[in-house]
Amino acid sequence: MKKLLFLLLGVLYICPSLFSQPKITLSDLLIKTELNPAIQRNAAELAKTYNLPVEILIKDVAFIVAKDIENGKVVYAVMTNFLHPSKDGYTAFYEDIEKKFDFSKARIRYGDGTEINNSGINVTISPRISTKLYMVPDWTADRVMAFDFNTGDLVDPNFIPTNNPNLQSPKHALQRSVTRILVSDQISDAVQEYDSSGVYIRLFAPASGINPAIMDNIRGIAFKPNGNLLVTVASSGNANTVQEFDTGGVHLGTFILSLLNSPFAILYRTSDILVTNSSGTNDVTKYDFNGSYLGNFITNELNFPQQIIQLPDTNLALCEFSGTGSGIKIYTPAGTLLQTLSGVTGNRGVVKLPGGNFLTTNGTGLHEIDDTTGALVRTIVFEASLQYLSVFDPYYISGTNNTTITTPSEYKLYDNYPNPFNPSTTIKYSVPKSGFVKLEVYDALGRNIKVLENTQKQAGTYEILFDASGLPSGVYFYKISIGDFTDTKKMLLIK
Repeated sequence: MKKLLFLLLGVLYICPSLFSQPKITLSDLLIKTELNPAIQRNAAELAKTYNLPVEILIKDVAFIVAKDIENGKVVYAVMTNFLHPSKDGYTAFYEDIEKKFDFSKARIRYGDGTEINNSGINVTISPRISTKLYMVPDWTADRVMAFDFNTGDLVDPNFIPTNNPNLQSPKHALQRSVTRILVSDQISDAVQEYDSSGVYIRLFAPASGINPAIMDNIRGIAFKPNGNLLVTVASSGNANTVQEFDTGGVHLGTFILSLLNSPFAILYRTSDILVTNSSGTNDVTKYDFNGSYLGNFITNELNFPQQIIQLPDTNLALCEFSGTGSGIKIYTPAGTLLQTLSGVTGNRGVVKLPGGNFLTTNGTGLHEIDDTTGALVRTIVFEASLQYLSVFDPYYISGTNNTTITTPSEYKLYDNYPNPFNPSTTIKYSVPKSGFVKLEVYDALGRNIKVLENTQKQAGTYEILFDASGLPSGVYFYKISIGDFTDTKKMLLIK
């Protein structure tokens, strides 16, 4: 009997040490919650029940987030490398975190909304310089932030403010009209609609109400040229598909079915559609405008590709979220890898600033990196889990391919904006039907300075950035030619 008692006491002594560290690694945890953010939401709810922090930020030391549950305990991701979230960090239970870190200079957030902020960190809000903005959903506060189009500076942390339960894990914000914005949300299984002042309008899709049989664990969204909405779906009955909704949010059915495996982002190009897949060997798949499979664009090269965009020179920039090759991948239009920019890893979203550098998001914030070397230029926001980047334009250019969601009725060359400008300006034009477009810039003497477009275009409204960094101040002209239609407008560069 005495021997049995000692054995039991020994088990009780040993058991706590068996569970002193979570079994899951940080890298695996970040991938797990990226695929299914409901896991992180459940961890936050458990932390709230136990009155434990949901997030802890210690400046230049660690960003600690409740992300999972093991054996009834909250598992925290301890990220100590803000540029490379999966490196150098680890997973831990709260008692170990409490012993290891000094909270006297931390910002601590709890599940009931309480915040204790002794971090000394103040959000720097800059004046809005350009008319356009970048919209970036934020998982940390379930909101959409806004950044200046030209500089990348934060101008509105609450462009769409916290709006739980409508937003629980916002992934992708996309402009629908001059005053309307759609936001896909992974946990609420819906695309929500807001006005441009951030006021909630309605559940846009499915218009009939939330229905996991239609959409469950959704990610990226895109507009078809006719204005219909495409949504990538990862789970339930329509798992591994792209679903289509009309302009009122009514479900029309499956648009893409073939060879998708946990799809994330959609990119419309002039002759095809690309979809990124986080699992399997079909990294990026290619489809025609009817949703029919055309082939693999990138095969068995990537670990967890996310947002993909087309650059002004028609090359592509793609975010690789995990793996040893994580970073921003630059590809030719045909899918040949040119370069990997790895100054920041764990990448989700990307956009190219007019000045040339890239903005990219990861689980710790928004970063600017050099477009040639990939080296960090600066971290703009380092306290938020940010997602995909897209443009909000008060002149209304919408969709991932910079086309309007309605077909224009006439050929038109718009006034550039801003004008006067320094050093870049945006030129916009409309094409009512497909045709060959040539857009050129001339100086005051009639000399051809640059050809901005020289390609076939589908019907739509397009914008293109003209960078005059190497040109002297003065009057310039831009001319468009589409079949029999030509038009010329004047712009003024002032340095």
